[in-house]
Amino acid sequence: MIEVRKRSRTQTKARILQAVGDVISERGVNRVGINAVAEKAGVNKVLIYRYFGGWEGLLEQFLKEGHFLSEYNQEFLKNNSEPDQISKSQTRVNYLIGLLRELKVRTSAQEMLKWEISNPGSYLSQQLVGKRNESFRKILETFFSDEKEDQHALTAILVSGISMLLLMAPGQQKFMDIDLQSDEGWQRIEHAIHRFYNP
Repeated sequence: MIEVRKRSRTQTKARILQAVGDVISERGVNRVGINAVAEKAGVNKVLIYRYFGGWEGLLEQFLKEGHFLSEYNQEFLKNNSEPDQISKSQTRVNYLIGLLRELKVRTSAQEMLKWEISNPGSYLSQQLVGKRNESFRKILETFFSDEKEDQHALTAILVSGISMLLLMAPGQQKFMDIDLQSDEGWQRIEHAIHRFYNP
């Protein structure tokens, strides 16, 4: 009986965390609250206070368990053994293009990035930064270390560029002459990523 109760609690918590991501995707971080999440999850909001201690606790748990970039990095590490020098360039390309494609369809992750940019000093924003940097550290050490070049700085430029283009895309037809509303435009960006590592 205790085991059944624990499983039910775990499932309910997972449903609530999923609802956070869904509501963020639909409304953006600044327009999300406990009532909207409870309604989406189909639970009484009292459970959110009981399980997470309130809105900040819920969002903090969402960042820990449901943050897109950490999930993506863990999955990439799991699916790619340490590459030899010959395949390292292709692995870097695969990582960055995979990141672009995944982030492109993850509206909640885009909304979290927007929120973080507009709330740089908040406690939750700092939590997000710490979690992301720790996640990146493992990726950089495994795939982007190079004695001859500062691959970490290059990767920072590429990842931030990818992120910014994706954040601009919903409200902008073009950036320079790249059509952010077309597959052709995004293929140009992917081709440019290839060229960084395979000139």
